[in-house]
Amino acid sequence: MRGKDIKMSFRFIIFSLIALGIYLSVNYYIGMRTFERISHLTKVSGLCFWLLFWIVSLSYIIARVSENHVSPQVVNIFEYIGVYYMGIMFYLLLFFAAMDTLRYLNNKIKFIPDFITGYKNFNIIISLLMLIMISTVLIKGYYNASHTIIKEYSVDINKKSSLGKSINIVMVSDIHLGSIIENKRLRNMVSEINSLNPHIVILAGDIVDSTIKPFLEKKMAEEFKNIKSKYGTFAVLGNHDIMMGMDEQITEELEKKAGVQVLRDRALLIGNGLYIVGRDDASINRSGIKRKALKDILDKANINLPIILIDHTPKDIDEAHKENIDLMLSGHTHKGQLYPNSLITSRIYEIDYGHLNKNHFNIIVSSGYGTWGPPMRIGSQSEVVNIKLNFNN
Repeated sequence: MRGKDIKMSFRFIIFSLIALGIYLSVNYYIGMRTFERISHLTKVSGLCFWLLFWIVSLSYIIARVSENHVSPQVVNIFEYIGVYYMGIMFYLLLFFAAMDTLRYLNNKIKFIPDFITGYKNFNIIISLLMLIMISTVLIKGYYNASHTIIKEYSVDINKKSSLGKSINIVMVSDIHLGSIIENKRLRNMVSEINSLNPHIVILAGDIVDSTIKPFLEKKMAEEFKNIKSKYGTFAVLGNHDIMMGMDEQITEELEKKAGVQVLRDRALLIGNGLYIVGRDDASINRSGIKRKALKDILDKANINLPIILIDHTPKDIDEAHKENIDLMLSGHTHKGQLYPNSLITSRIYEIDYGHLNKNHFNIIVSSGYGTWGPPMRIGSQSEVVNIKLNFNN
């Protein structure tokens, strides 16, 4: 092993240990507060509680560590428990942190009246509120993630196209196919796309989740061949498709088994009427492979024709604007997926969801079709994007 590889492996081990330490500490805090809340409602054995709690909180890690040693059914059980717990953990942490902050501030400046805190059933009410919150998160989060909406946009481009006065584009991003989002959901997505009678279908990255194994074993790529569109289906790779070194396999699967054209830093002329440009996600730079500058990709393109850019992460917007892109299509943000994460994504990106117009330049960012981590959405919705693109003919 080369010195560089040893150094990277050492860094990975250190990072993993730090992350595990933080995860265990956070869950210990959540476990302490949860046990305290449950104890106000019913008598519970501390040993039984902590045994069950650590099994649940470590379920995802157990699934990953044991996946090559036990049956897939057992792995799936632990994985499902683990990913749903991640969503619950997020809101329990917010809930307990808020409660402890209020308790601390009230001890300092006494703003909560004594008749409230001194009420004999006060702790029972707080515990019931916690249970209601968890139930709401599970039910609402699952519903938002599994029930898709059609998000419609109409975009005007001040260019002529031989394709007609307008075309119908359908885009999906962030499908995250794997052991959680499987063939059945994928078939539903294909049906939803076909119901919109698209001229062009765009897959805007993060097609596969964190491992390619289920994608290959369940022949998910073949489902994409059932998409019906006049001019074809075009895809780019997202950070999840790239980060585990899955890019070449995903590209081959989609192109050979489904006829999807995966655009990796290249421009393609469609029917002599418009260009579709696809870029590898910017995360590929971390692998030592630098993605092409947009200027180089468009070197031989006729900028008098409409140009659609697919770039998984909604960054480098100024570069796209400068290079005469008419419409940029992105995903990645999930619109935060679990509120209030959207308050963070809206600060990180100039636009983290919806449609932004800057003179001749337009960008549309989708909240995505699938989910990463917990298959839940609070404050966002699973969606298929339908764009009517109008030309100045």
